Amino acid sequence: MSSFSNSQSCVRVILPIFLILLVSICVSAQSAVVAVNTSDAEPVQRRIQRARALAAAHQLDAAASELESLRASANDVALRNVTSVMLMGIYLEEANYVRSQAILEETFQARSAQKDDSIRTYFALTGQAIIGIRSHMARYRSFGINPSDGDLPPEAVTDLDRLRTLLERMAAQAREITNENVRAYDALALQEDVLGIRLSLARDAEDREKWEGEYAAAREQLAAAQVKIASIGRIPSGAASPKVTRSVSTAINNEASPSSKETPPATVPASSPQPQPATGPGGAESKDSEPKTINTGALNGREKKHVNPAYPRTAKATGASGVVKVYVIVDEKGKVTVTNSEGPTLLREAAETAARGWSFLPTVFDGKPVRISGYINFEFKL
Repeated sequence: MSSFSNSQSCVRVILPIFLILLVSICVSAQSAVVAVNTSDAEPVQRRIQRARALAAAHQLDAAASELESLRASANDVALRNVTSVMLMGIYLEEANYVRSQAILEETFQARSAQKDDSIRTYFALTGQAIIGIRSHMARYRSFGINPSDGDLPPEAVTDLDRLRTLLERMAAQAREITNENVRAYDALALQEDVLGIRLSLARDAEDREKWEGEYAAAREQLAAAQVKIASIGRIPSGAASPKVTRSVSTAINNEASPSSKETPPATVPASSPQPQPATGPGGAESKDSEPKTINTGALNGREKKHVNPAYPRTAKATGASGVVKVYVIVDEKGKVTVTNSEGPTLLREAAETAARGWSFLPTVFDGKPVRISGYINFEFKL
């Protein structure tokens, strides 16, 4: 019995010590994993910075090789998107249309699985592609070469034909996205832009006539979309809003903490469009007549509460900056609904998210609260 008691005593002493050691080992292992994960981000960032420096130094092959290696090993979707956008610019600068179109096709095909993320990346890629194509065309102009000349050397003819093929594929992709009603307005705007460039690269009179028709049809679709959006109180991207005043840019920092400030109740300026009552047949006022949404232009500085957007990691890595204009509707209670935005693609989501956190005091017209529409400008600076 005494030996059994001694055994129990040993167990009671040894077991807690063993458990403490086991927990310590687990905590140490977890800390090591966290440390590795944290340190992993630094080499990746350094590699991206190196690739950017190589591209700036026009060592395009070395920059592309570095980015392709990162892209192939990336498990993080955001990192893969960053490298894809950077590669698009590099490949177009060195006229590698095969690889640039392959990256575009891959992102376009991924849109059904990743939905909004891949669509945003797709538009970022096409934006980069348009920049690269315009730069490529400017190179021809700087040497006094007209792409429509019929006696160009075979090398130039081949290069321009590949450029036309890329543009035609982008136009077809934009049409497909429009038919899916996902970011349809952005797709229409992209289609118009791409077709306009393709028209400027017409081979001959017959080719020009064909693409003039395509371009005119795209412009009509875009105009119809603007009218449709405006009729439900939305302001389409790129459309001019009436009585727009100069906006005051909101200062951006890297924190997303909201801050509040009180402002006097908003009133409709005398110069603002007056809401017209809905009328029925014969000019009689409709029973359901309500004031239409009043457009007041820039809303910066009139908010009761504002939220500063966080700078997206992907945008920082690619050096994206600029002003995002977020179009909103403010209801009778001062609550904000985002309808659209324009500006750098990689910054739009952060700006829209911040805008939804804004609120306003009710706008009063003729003694009653009314809805107003306008826009909020967010400036992103690196």
